[in-house]
Amino acid sequence: MKQNKTIGAITFFVMCILVSIVNLNAIGAKPEYGSANPSVEEIYSKIRNTEASKYYQWDESIVTFMNEGMTVVCSLTIPRTGDLRPIIITLNGFAGDRNDWVIAGTDEPYFKRVARRLAEQGFASLRIDFRGSGDSDGEYQMTTFSTQISDVLAAVDYISHNLRQQVNTQAIGIIGFSQGGLVGSATASRDKRVDSLVLWSPVTSPAHCFTGLLTDQGIKRGLALPDGGSDIFGLYINGQYLNWDVPLGKVFFQDIFNIDPLVEITKYKNPMMLVVGQSDPIIWPQPANGKLYLKYHSGNEKLIELDADHDFNSWEGPNKIDDAAYWSIAWFIKTLKSY
Repeated sequence: MKQNKTIGAITFFVMCILVSIVNLNAIGAKPEYGSANPSVEEIYSKIRNTEASKYYQWDESIVTFMNEGMTVVCSLTIPRTGDLRPIIITLNGFAGDRNDWVIAGTDEPYFKRVARRLAEQGFASLRIDFRGSGDSDGEYQMTTFSTQISDVLAAVDYISHNLRQQVNTQAIGIIGFSQGGLVGSATASRDKRVDSLVLWSPVTSPAHCFTGLLTDQGIKRGLALPDGGSDIFGLYINGQYLNWDVPLGKVFFQDIFNIDPLVEITKYKNPMMLVVGQSDPIIWPQPANGKLYLKYHSGNEKLIELDADHDFNSWEGPNKIDDAAYWSIAWFIKTLKSY
């Protein structure tokens, strides 16, 4: 009888181990990178070629918070890892939202795909609709660099105070694309809780960038609006009208000359990665514009140049966007506390 109890106990113990292994496989596991202190390049190479069976699964939900009396709507994506994971705030570009354009050859919006890539590698993410955009309160003509910076600072507060049971609030990163890069750099410079920063095709000189997008005459017309006024403005690239119009207020044009991301980045000392497209027609020339951020930033930093345009060739498929995502993930693995 005693022997049978012993055999039963051993069998139960073995079954528990097997169940634990099955559960681990179900939620994924951190990959090994080949050395105790791998480089960003080694991490990128490893995760870029990770088998799909090794990926974490994830859950996505809608969350909201209030900022200056208005509701900000976000998508919160959390990997199923069994512990609290670092979280990345993702910031879309000018006139976009958290679920804007779908990448060619897929059914995924741009930053929803990025959220999935982050989750597969064990990172939570918060995908923001700035006030005036997407599902958040307000109209786009109220938007300025300053309102968006305010929204991201409020998002950091929301994470720190409301998501303590869901993510590692001591490990917060930002990915900012285009205008979102300008906003991300300003946020990181103003809030020490941002531990690591990645900028994709970030606006370097707002006046140079938006003179190209809105034309000299558009900028002058915007600045001449009455206080509180707004109008519709066409968008251009290389002088060609894009058949795309955006409502903008006078306050947006004023902020073009009030916010300087290179001044902001001098106050940010934590790690920073720049990812730029060599054929970017909006933030040009590259990589010279990206290198300006490196010149004014003091701290651990890296520049990645892709053979791509401003939004990493989303019009032809996801390959270059995935490159940007995996380089960013490698950076966060290397630089974020408590990964």
